[in-house]
Amino acid sequence: MLAVLALGVPPASASQARDPMPAQAAGSKACADCHQQEAELFVRSVHARLASRELQGLPAGCEACHGPGGKHVGTAEAADIFNFKDVPRGEAERRCLACHQDGIAYAWMQGEHALNGVACVQCHKIHQERPAVPADRGLIEKPVLATSRSLQPPRAASLRKEETALCRECHPSVVSRMMLPSRHPVREGKMSCSSCHNVHGTEVAGLKSDERRNDLCLGCHASKQGPFVFDHQPVSENCGSCHVPHGSVNNNLLKQNEPFLCLQCHEAHFHIGRSGATVPVMLPSGGSQNPFGESGWRRAFGTKCTQCHVSIHGSDLPGQSVPGRGKSLIR
Repeated sequence: MLAVLALGVPPASASQARDPMPAQAAGSKACADCHQQEAELFVRSVHARLASRELQGLPAGCEACHGPGGKHVGTAEAADIFNFKDVPRGEAERRCLACHQDGIAYAWMQGEHALNGVACVQCHKIHQERPAVPADRGLIEKPVLATSRSLQPPRAASLRKEETALCRECHPSVVSRMMLPSRHPVREGKMSCSSCHNVHGTEVAGLKSDERRNDLCLGCHASKQGPFVFDHQPVSENCGSCHVPHGSVNNNLLKQNEPFLCLQCHEAHFHIGRSGATVPVMLPSGGSQNPFGESGWRRAFGTKCTQCHVSIHGSDLPGQSVPGRGKSLIR
């Protein structure tokens, strides 16, 4: 120590004395010597198949995420390798975002999941425990880190569970709505949560839309897209003004049944106040009788608005009513 001070060189810290050289890469085969099960699961994941140009300067295999393993191989100490289970959420998140900083996860830090403390590893699992393919398929043992067909393919996006089952864990209110009579076909497997949502965050309430919410709906419901000569303004603003996307007790995912939904914005039709004829009406073609008596007008015009206003999402044809000035959306 005195010799070092005499030369004017500052003494090494305790950590530097123990670890004068930074950890060196050991390679994935060295990891497999002790972590054979994890290596067998990792080898068929998308991370194991990354090309060198996709690694952005990081080493291939295990050390791309866990860091250089040379020191850990020598000491076998857990503290000498990056372990996603034993670090704060933000630190683990930075490891993932080192590669996933653009594309689908470009808005992760502004997304609802990140703002509510959800970590990547709560939904994703790189070392998936996948069941073995049945033995009657004539499987052949393969060495570790070679492509093995003894395991079923990994789940899409390295999810811990099937997508809808995973979302169901944190969103029980949405699941309950999916049980209602009018809903999107998620339970039938024709859609999934990611059909509409980008769980990694977007600028529009987690939806797969870059501008308006309606643009997402119109991707499937193109017939409702304008521009129309005679438009229904709530349709242009937000489909959610009338519809509940996750499920409803009313037909067509409506928030309320007709005419109550329409009456949130429109006054009752002027015909509703009329009293129907109680005696037969004689017409040139013969007699006509109102079977509902005085309540006939109320039944006819106060039951379902779309009986007459059929083009409720918009129309290019003028309506025939004079008071409606062609905007009555009846054809």
